[in-house]
Amino acid sequence: MNGIKAAIIAAAATAVGLGLAGAASAQAVQVVGDGFGESCWRAAVATTFMHIDSAKMDARWKADAISACDDALKISRLDRKDTASTWVNRGILEMSRERYANARGNFKEALKIIPNLPEAHVDIGSALINMQKFDEGIKETELGLSMGSKEPERGYYNLGLAYGLLGNQQKAYESFRRASELNPAWTDPKVEMARFTVEKVERK
Repeated sequence: MNGIKAAIIAAAATAVGLGLAGAASAQAVQVVGDGFGESCWRAAVATTFMHIDSAKMDARWKADAISACDDALKISRLDRKDTASTWVNRGILEMSRERYANARGNFKEALKIIPNLPEAHVDIGSALINMQKFDEGIKETELGLSMGSKEPERGYYNLGLAYGLLGNQQKAYESFRRASELNPAWTDPKVEMARFTVEKVERK
């Protein structure tokens, strides 16, 4: 009988997802045309790439951004979609402060308004993974992905972190690889994939 080539994935010496806090990625939802709502959205997007060296300045900036979200929810005349989106964006800012339970609550507020909002489900999954509730986080993330989230690479990246810390290195690697395929310019999945060794074996 001819042998079948199979890829066996083994974790490298450095643990996948080392230093998990703040690692799982979230998805902002666009709000344009409203002052506070748009400011809240832009701040949520900025958390994915901006780094402020001063802890004091960083804390002040995030507090001001969350205040803009609150003003959008209290003062602005947002429609149903933008209200749900603002709750998502507020939650992302809470996550950036490592307040994951608060963030999860914000994402749930969004789902009360639009129950089938994919990004809210993926972001709940992100919060849960950062809280080390991996099984719940995987379930929410996969639900959001199945609904068609706009940045699926972030969901797959989070699945890679969760599966790695659960000890399922095969699924972890496959998730990181999928994230990298969806967004080749994003380096984070490639960094995680470099933690693995891939061996080809002949299975009879």
